[in-house]
Amino acid sequence: MTGKTDGIWRGDYNNSQSDGETMQPLTQVPTSLTLSAEQFEKLYLSPMLHRQGNLAKSLGNPTPLGIGGFLITATPLACCLMSWRGAGGSGAAFSGVAILFGGLLLVLSSILEFILGNTFTTLCFGHLGAFLLAFGATMTPAFNAAAPYSPDGTDTLAGLHAPGFLNTFAFFFLFMGLLMTIYTVCATRTNLPFFLVLLGTAMTFILLAAAYWKLGEGNMVVGNRLTVGAGAALFSATIFGFYLLTAQALDSVGFPVSLPVCDLGFLWTRANKQRDPEMANEANNKQE
Repeated sequence: MTGKTDGIWRGDYNNSQSDGETMQPLTQVPTSLTLSAEQFEKLYLSPMLHRQGNLAKSLGNPTPLGIGGFLITATPLACCLMSWRGAGGSGAAFSGVAILFGGLLLVLSSILEFILGNTFTTLCFGHLGAFLLAFGATMTPAFNAAAPYSPDGTDTLAGLHAPGFLNTFAFFFLFMGLLMTIYTVCATRTNLPFFLVLLGTAMTFILLAAAYWKLGEGNMVVGNRLTVGAGAALFSATIFGFYLLTAQALDSVGFPVSLPVCDLGFLWTRANKQRDPEMANEANNKQE
């Protein structure tokens, strides 16, 4: 007669005993990994100032998603600013890409970074994503942002090149450049590629602001040169961005080759009291 006692079928247990075999108990295998501060900064592009939460150990890393959304939007836009292969139109052709690809992925990544507790990448991705959404909306005739500046008040393309629009929209570029400059300084706590991405992006916004004001004055020669310079700065930023994305993609699949990212954390020293108390205690124990 067989019955179930304490989760074991008695008959099966007797049969295994009679065969001279011993049933091995099931064991639980841990599947979560603890990242070092350098690994955390490489993957999440944020200084590891606090202990990793449970979500960071169980959810995927959203950082490459945001980087990829930025790169696939910014790289062709940089080519457009440099007028490669006859590209032009102030980037109006990328209005859909800016909204539905770059802006969408960056905002989504920003939300996920917020959930994981990564403040710095939340700020960077959120503001860049919102800029792309606003930029794409400005280029879309349905939003009627540029058309009122045209001679007849209905032509969006003509309005994008009108002095009134150029002189006004330049302020948006200027203060985006200021914001990216602040983030560039903060990025000196992360790694070199991310620092160079933000530096190139900040230069792009500042050069675009200057270009729009020169174009608004009617100085086409200087304005076009500044626009090309902005495209070159953005293209340079995307080169380092693709390197960073490749490094994170290789690490995500456990590739045997890991690309170095030159951690810049050594440039700044922070007291343990500025970190999570638990992390400070662990650091003190290791030193002892």
